[in-house]
Order: sequence, then structure tokens, then C-alpha cells
Amino acid sequence: MRRTMDRNGGMEGVPLQLIIAVVVGMAALGIVIGWLAIASDTDANLKRITTDPETVEITGEGRVNLTVAITVYVYDSEGNEVDDVIVTFSGAVDSKVVQKIDSGDPVEVQAVIPSSADTAVIDIKAEKGGGMGSTDTTVIVMRG
Repeated sequence: MRRTMDRNGGMEGVPLQLIIAVVVGMAALGIVIGWLAIASDTDANLKRITTDPETVEITGEGRVNLTVAITVYVYDSEGNEVDDVIVTFSGAVDSKVVQKIDSGDPVEVQAVIPSSADTAVIDIKAEKGGGMGSTDTTVIVMRG
């Protein structure tokens, strides 16, 4: 029968087996991480909105409203414009507006400033199904 202990008290073959186990484990870990990286590649989602104009100026005293066309540009996380987006205008508007648009389409709203304020904010939220999510921005309404 072969002795498994050498004169110094160490076991023969254990360091080699340990090195092999570590190498095989690292290779398996590398494969799993590669699979996870491929699986985590998702489609683009809504990233940001820009508007034209970014501010609306209304003149007059007391509660004042003005019909204004706000052009809305919606971008995804890859920087592409997104079409067929549901936009919602709320806040400093006469009534909430919900409309389906393509990026770059104008939307007419009644911007309103209450009599007790010199500024107000129109909240704009864009949403798209299919896992793209939503994003939002604001347009400032100022008394001129």
C-alpha cells in the first residue's frame, strides 16, 4: 500500500487537485457570467423628453390662460426618437391632456397661470408599452 503522507507531513497530489479545481471553477464562472451578460441585453427604454418651447410666457393680470403648441421630442436610451408614445400634460393646464404622438409632433394645450402666482409648471409624462417604460419633464409657464 502506498503512503499518502511524505516525510514533511504533506499529502501528495492535493496541491495539483486544488489547482485543477480552481481552474475548472473559474472557467465555469466565466461561462456563467458570459451567459448573464447576453441575457441582460434588453431593448431600449424611454430615456428623456425635450420640448420646444421650454418656457411659455403669458401676459396679463389675474388668472390668465393661453393656447400654446408644445412640440415634444421623445428619445430612448440609445438616443433614437420614439414614435407612438402616449403623452400626458398636467399641472398648469386648463384641463389634463392625454394624446398619442410621434416624436416631434406638436400638442396644443391651454397653459394657465393662477392669479396668485407669477410662475407655474406644466408636467409632461411620456409612456410607451412593450417594456419601454416612461419618462417625464416640465415646461415652465411665466407671467410676462
